[in-house]
Order: sequence, then C-alpha cells, then structure tokens
Amino acid sequence: MKNKIGNFFIILGIMFLCSLLMLGILTVIIWKMDGGSNVLSVGVIVIYILSNALGGFLVGKMMGQQKFFWGVVIGAAYFLVLFLIGVGLMQTKINGNMQIISGAMVCVISGMLGGMVAPGGKNV
Repeated sequence: MKNKIGNFFIILGIMFLCSLLMLGILTVIIWKMDGGSNVLSVGVIVIYILSNALGGFLVGKMMGQQKFFWGVVIGAAYFLVLFLIGVGLMQTKINGNMQIISGAMVCVISGMLGGMVAPGGKNV
C-alpha cells in the first residue's frame, strides 16, 4: 500500500508536467494566432480535462479496483493543489467565485471518467 501512495504522488506530478507542457503549447498557439481571452479560457479547460483524464486513467489502472473513486480522488487532489497555489501565490478571491466551483467540477469529473475507462487489473 505504501508503494501505491508513492505512485499516487508520481501520477499527480505527471499530471502537472502534462499540464505544463500543454500550457506551453497553448501559449505558442495563442501567440502565433493572435488569439484572445476566449481561446485561452477554452484551452485551459481542455488542458484540465486532458490532464485529469490521464491521471484518472493512470490511477485507475494502478489501483485496479474502485477506479471510479480513485479517479475522483486524483481529480480532487489536482484541483486542491491548483487552488492552494492560486490562494497562496495569486491571492485568488474565494467569496462567491463560480469559476472555482466549475474548475473543481471539471477536474473531479474528468478524473472520474479517466478512472472509469482504465483497464481493470489485479489489486495487489
């Protein structure tokens, strides 16, 4: 079990590296196409979905059982890290901010879906 907890954090790191890579690509696309804030908003949401679906898939495959649950957990963990960084570094306002709630839902649901499509395995 201790090894799986360590792997959980490795998967979370992979998710953030994947997000970082995709955000870099999005930056170049917006710069070359002279895109606006709408392109940025949609791009960030797509990156959230892809990163969390990947994380849900990986953690679901690793755990083998309760993939739905572990996908939700990895999506929530991803959002929690983003949230804490936003509050700590960027002084994000929390009061009544629907973007926070929708961001959390996107992360949790896409993580759950990634976990659901992960192949089953033996739970060692």
